Amino acid sequence: MNHCLVFGARGHLAQTRIIPALKRMGCPYTPISRREVANLEHLKDEKNVVAYMAIPTHNFCENVEPYLGVVNPTYILEKPHGHSKYDFEQIKTFIKDNDINVVYNDHYLFKDMIQHVRSPKNLKTIEIKIHESDDMNDRVNYFDTVGIMGDMYQSHCVLLFATILAKHFGESRKKILKELSLVKPEIMQLARNCAYEGTAPTECKIQMTYRGIELVADLQKMVPKEKYILMNGNIKWEMDYGVCAYENVLRNIETGNTLQFLDEEEVDYLWDHASIISC
Repeated sequence: MNHCLVFGARGHLAQTRIIPALKRMGCPYTPISRREVANLEHLKDEKNVVAYMAIPTHNFCENVEPYLGVVNPTYILEKPHGHSKYDFEQIKTFIKDNDINVVYNDHYLFKDMIQHVRSPKNLKTIEIKIHESDDMNDRVNYFDTVGIMGDMYQSHCVLLFATILAKHFGESRKKILKELSLVKPEIMQLARNCAYEGTAPTECKIQMTYRGIELVADLQKMVPKEKYILMNGNIKWEMDYGVCAYENVLRNIETGNTLQFLDEEEVDYLWDHASIISC
């Protein structure tokens, strides 16, 4: 990776995660603002350029269009990938029509924990607890479009379940996601923190059963931080340790290793699962 374009460079994700990771890696970058089109002519013949889309993916097409034909980077697209499966289909069509190279990212797949997590042979329950303390009131415009379900459950949680279950059964993540896409979960709790100034739910508790294994997601924003995976009620894996997940994302791109990223089918299965909940 010789250069990185950072779309949404003034936003929370870019400022707190992406740009600090690039600086640690010593990678030159160009901030891209939605307010004005940047001059990227100096990168026209540059090889191994990456573009990190630190913006909602449903805004991908309109933000990339001014740069088509100027640069041809590999675009890293953040979850959730669109507003819906229909929206994702429109994004896929735009990508295909313009011959754009993309990878679909969920940074939870790049946490050091997910590389090491193992399940007991007699796996009966998996509980994912993600309680975050960040104040969402500075990101109301974003969060109100996705809520806790789109921001945390639809991708992070379902992918964590699928990754653990794939290791447990010795099967592919894609196969597990395909089967989970047909499982309708039960929403045990859906609420909004009274401190949140927007309208979207900020907390939920969801439960479903897959091959006899009970899966539980406990998700909350603007509460004391607590993030772990609990198996069978007594085997605990803390989530946040080691190298920053976003730095792992960028280093995988740098080395050409795209195996951990999602493919289109997997994103489709995530939206199929989300659609079942909506129904």
